[in-house]
Formats: sequence, structure tokens, C-alpha cells
Amino acid sequence: MIRDIKGCRIYNSRGEPTILVKVTTDSGVFSGSAPSGKSRSSYEAYVFDMEKSLKILEEIKHNFIGLTEDDFGIMDQMVEEMAGKNFQKIGAHLGFALTSALLKASTFGDPFKYFDDVRFPYPIVNVVGGGKHGGGTDIQEFHVIPVKAETFPEAIKTCLEAQKRIRTILLSRHEFAGKNDENALVSGLSEEKTLETISEIAEDLEARIGVDIAASSLYHRTKKRYVYEKLDREAFPEQQMEAVKELIETWKVYYVEDPFHEDDFKSFAELLDWKGKRELLVCGDDLFSTNMDRLKRGLRYHSCNSIIIKPNQAGTIGMAMRVAEHAARRGYKIVVSHRSGETNDPVIADLALGLGHFIKTGVWGGERLAKMNRLLEIWENLEYPKMASLRT
Repeated sequence: MIRDIKGCRIYNSRGEPTILVKVTTDSGVFSGSAPSGKSRSSYEAYVFDMEKSLKILEEIKHNFIGLTEDDFGIMDQMVEEMAGKNFQKIGAHLGFALTSALLKASTFGDPFKYFDDVRFPYPIVNVVGGGKHGGGTDIQEFHVIPVKAETFPEAIKTCLEAQKRIRTILLSRHEFAGKNDENALVSGLSEEKTLETISEIAEDLEARIGVDIAASSLYHRTKKRYVYEKLDREAFPEQQMEAVKELIETWKVYYVEDPFHEDDFKSFAELLDWKGKRELLVCGDDLFSTNMDRLKRGLRYHSCNSIIIKPNQAGTIGMAMRVAEHAARRGYKIVVSHRSGETNDPVIADLALGLGHFIKTGVWGGERLAKMNRLLEIWENLEYPKMASLRT
């Protein structure tokens, strides 16, 4: 039985205040905390600041106290019904933190046990960063993806080795400029030089390359073109298409996220049709915003073959699960993702075991490694752990 629910102030990895929720049951105390994104879609659930979230929690917690914690689905539905349209009544920070704690309470601290079958996700690791997260490039993220790894420990080892090698190269060239919000490396190298460096290392480690262009951050709605400030150039939509295709072909890119702005479903579909579903993962983040209506629209256009799942975009963990499951039934690859302003809550690691083919988070920084270490711990404790299938 749920005996008490309390909230308190903590800080995310950017030093911003956020909310932590603690649910006390007869079995123990289970907590969840809310991350925050800097590169936010227009279609994400509404958020309140930490102080307002704490106040709202005090107003609604009596609805849960006294309930049996076993049925997470019912409690998640209660949060959704209280939230109002687009979470304008309680805010997505509270929705995520509360349902994270409730999921843990219902599974005695092991959220992955909520799922009937678990498969370990392949990491998509942001090794060099730019864009709104901070860095020397307009492209927001450059990834290493160890798709040939046979075990999760091997996959993490490959990603760590890749990031260490890139750092060594940047230091030797006097181009290392620190780390950004997501603990990705920051340098003064251009997009081309960055891709050249990562390409050499990825090939040697038998890994693949991914990029998050985060094109909504580049798109100027008045000018109706993409503005690359660091490159000092602009691109109309047709030029953006050609530039993305050239990038994919030149660097043998395996995964491309948000290559066009968040309302351009048709360009996503054209890119996917050009390359073929088996050769390239075209992934929607801002395009879908972990929103069922947006996903259904994308399915009508055949826009993508993979989707980013960020539970705090949806508002509750249960809502995010439904979006992921709907996409998976239609052949999408699921990428469960962190946010740039993260906490040490590892719940997305457990969700990736039940929902995902990939987990997108870093391998440097305690808030990122909390997710990876959680997966390593579970790998060691399961009798017959298996990696997810990437076959289409």
C-alpha cells in the first residue's frame, strides 16, 4: 500500500532545479526525478518550474495514498487524467517524476520486470557535440553505434574506447575545448573534419556513425530556410535535402535524426524512400515528440523507420510506452533517449530493456553512466541476457 508521497528540490546536470518524488510503500521508498531538455520541440508536453511542481504534488498526492501499488497502469492513467490537455494542469516534470517513482514501487525497484520480455539495447552515444547543447558545429550530435557488439558489456566498452580515442586525437591537434551539456566532447573542428575523425575510429572499432542534425533548431520559419551560423550559410529545403543525402553517402551514415524541421513530414519520407528502410535509420525526435497523434501522422506519410522516445515529452511513462509500442508494431526501431539536463534516475535504462532497440545516452558523466551502469548490472544478474534484434 502507498503510505506517503513527498517531493523535494534537486538539481539536474546543468545545475537547474528540478523535482524528485518519493513514494513510500510497505515495501520501501521509491523515487523518480525529472530531466529537462534544452533543444525542445514545439509539441512536447507543457512543463512547470520546480516550485510549482512541488505545490501541485501536495494538492494531488492524496489521490494515490492508500492505493495498492501493484497496478501501475491504473495509477499512470490517473496522472494522465489529472494533467489536462497537454499537461497544462500539472506539468510534465511532475508527471514524469511521479510515474517513475510509481513504476518502481509497483516493481519493487526493478522497472524492467514490468515487461514480459527484455532485450538489451544498442547504445547510440553522442561522442562529439554542438548545436544548442554547446560545441563548435551546427550539427548537434555525432554518434558512435556499436551495432556488431554481441553483448552489452562489449557495446559499452566500444563506445568508451571511441570517445577516449577521439579525445586523444583532439588533444594532439590542440582542438579539444572541453565537454558540453551532454558530456560530449567539444572541439573547434568543422562538421567535415569531425566526421572524418569519427569515421576512422568507428571503422577500426567496427561501429557505425550517426548524426542528430536537430534541424528544427536551424530552421528559420520566416525565411523558410535552414540557417547554419557557424558555417555562415543558408539552405532552402531542397538544398537541405541534397546536403543531408551527401552527408549520408560520403560518411556512410547509419542513423540520422531530425534531418528536417519538425513539421516537414514529407521530406523525412523522401529521404527514407531514397535510401531504403534497410540501409538507413531515419529517426524522428522533434517530428514526433513522443506524441501519439504526431506518430500517427508520420505513419500516414511513411516518414521514418525509427522514433525517439523521451518519456518526459509525453508526460507520463505509461503514455510514452504506448507510443513506443504503437511504433514498434509498425516496424519502427525504438530509441529510448536521455535529455541534455539529466538526473541520476536510471529509469530509461529499464524502459529500453522492454521497449527499445537502442538507448541514446552518453558514457561520460555520472548522470549518463547511471543508465549504462544500470544496464550492466542487470546484464550480469540475468541468466540468459540477449541483445535486441536490429533486423528489419
